Amino acid sequence: MAQALEGLGQVFTPFTFVIEVKTQKFVHLAGPCESLFGMTAAEMVTDLDWWETILAPSEAPLVAKLRQDLDLHGKVSRVLPVTLRDGQKKVVRVVVMRREILGRMFSVGSVFDLGEAERLGLDQDVFRMAVEHTHEGVAVTGADGGFVFLNREHIEIFGYDRPDELLGRSWRDLYEEAEVRRIENEVFPELVAKGVWRGRLKAKRRDGSMFYQALTLSLLPEGGLVCNCQDVSEQVDLAKRLEASESMFRTFLNTLPTAVSIRNLQGDYEFVNLEAFRVLGVAGAAKEEDLQKKASLAPHPIFEILAKADQEIATTAQSARFELPLRLNGEDRVLDVKKLALRIGSEAVTHVCTLVDDVTERKRLDVLADEHARELEAYHLMQREFISMVSHEFRTPLTSIEGVRYLLMKKIEASPSGQTEDLRRLLSMQEQAIATLGQLVDQVLLLNRIEHMGLGAAPKAVPMVEFMQKAVGNIGDSLKQERVRLTMSVPEDFVAMFDEAQMRVVLENLISNGLKYSPSGTKVTVDVSASDERWELKVTDRGRGIPKADQAKLFQPFSRATNVGQVPGTGLGLTIIRRVVDFHQGTVAFTSAEGKGTVFTLSFPRQISASEEAVKTGTAPPSNIGLLFSKSRTSTP
Repeated sequence: MAQALEGLGQVFTPFTFVIEVKTQKFVHLAGPCESLFGMTAAEMVTDLDWWETILAPSEAPLVAKLRQDLDLHGKVSRVLPVTLRDGQKKVVRVVVMRREILGRMFSVGSVFDLGEAERLGLDQDVFRMAVEHTHEGVAVTGADGGFVFLNREHIEIFGYDRPDELLGRSWRDLYEEAEVRRIENEVFPELVAKGVWRGRLKAKRRDGSMFYQALTLSLLPEGGLVCNCQDVSEQVDLAKRLEASESMFRTFLNTLPTAVSIRNLQGDYEFVNLEAFRVLGVAGAAKEEDLQKKASLAPHPIFEILAKADQEIATTAQSARFELPLRLNGEDRVLDVKKLALRIGSEAVTHVCTLVDDVTERKRLDVLADEHARELEAYHLMQREFISMVSHEFRTPLTSIEGVRYLLMKKIEASPSGQTEDLRRLLSMQEQAIATLGQLVDQVLLLNRIEHMGLGAAPKAVPMVEFMQKAVGNIGDSLKQERVRLTMSVPEDFVAMFDEAQMRVVLENLISNGLKYSPSGTKVTVDVSASDERWELKVTDRGRGIPKADQAKLFQPFSRATNVGQVPGTGLGLTIIRRVVDFHQGTVAFTSAEGKGTVFTLSFPRQISASEEAVKTGTAPPSNIGLLFSKSRTSTP
């Protein structure tokens, strides 16, 4: 009995250890390592390959599988038969888990010798107790495939309640027919040849649901099997999701119009998308796998050129961008290259991502656009000069005609009145035509200057009350009777940004139109109001109004309403108003009804945004006077 208790102590005294993952060195070990493995603690500490030292060469896949599962799941619990180098066979239970301590990763584990119980002749209940408390399913079958033992974990994995529900039944009852055929045709031949098989199978629970199990099969001498299994459905589902995510990510990268490559610091390309090979002119591979192989085994010289900046990126952890002109496949190309530092599973830079766009065509279009802009500017300059020249040249014959008309009028005044009435009437018509033509010349010149922002416009802070009183007062002073009324709902110190000369033109045109098309004696009202951000100018007349059919084209050049009758005008006044309003980032709207009058409402910001400065200073391309018919911010009822 004493011998049995002593043996029991040996069996269930575990060998425990802590290994630093990075260095693979022991930082702690205790327990019966010499009796368990045939090595002293000192020998194990100094031997980094202690697993390979104690195990037979055939057990190398066992070590690799344990490490792989540990890396994948972070914890491993196995009951395994192992063979030592001296030929001893043992059954051991291995439990290992990963733990991070103060930023360092360690493997913490223990090993029990379960096979020692049988050698010491201990009661079978001791072995059963050990197997029952392991964290994986353990089952044993006879040579006929029927279960002779199942631990609690195995029963629960398959959804059963009691061992007698499976004892005596064949292992085939736990799998679909297709999986049974796979086990018989693929698994068993390898099991017979090697004595052990490790892999993953799709098993069936009691309720018919399917799950994935990680399975280790060991062949017993009499033909039975020892089965160790775990439910790894969650891990498989996670792996599938990761695989689907990776596939989606690869698809996304391969459909990008940008060349993408990822290179580690050892110089190996871990990813190159399809666009990279098109941009760099690499041909001869039809599938993505071929392209990846081509990139890793025989990289294109351009890849090497792009890789020269990788070391600097890794050192500084800063992104970089540059243009790379080169001759590729007989053509001059320009590549826009961006380098990004990547940290994958580490605080330090581990990879460099390179993004490449072929900007050859864009560069060519930029050059053409610059040339076109210069040509357009030259055309605009010529156009401005031509319009200015023609308009000024009109003044010379107009002055001569006006002089001749004046001399004729003087002679008529000296002649008997009865013979000159018709001549006076004709000369009066001529005077009106000359005035209209002169006004037209003046407005074309003004519109030309406004169109090209060449009026010397310089918006500045203007005291609103003082400006309006002076501008409206000058107009009123030129009239024989008081017909203009000004009302202002702004503070005395209200200030807004605008060009005084242009705003005076707007007032003159609006008031002049209101007076011309209103009955004698009626008044034109000018109202000025303001808020914190904007100010508003409203001009109201009680005139003949604008027919609804004419309102849509009212701001087009030379357009006049059909009911103007004999009232002279050029049809450019409202066009000029619209241009000034646009220049000051304002809006213009009107309401009108025939026989009742018209109301024009202009709204302006108190401050002109900086984005307009380029236009005002002439640094932006000027508009074309030929585009006078373009749309503007004009609204009608």
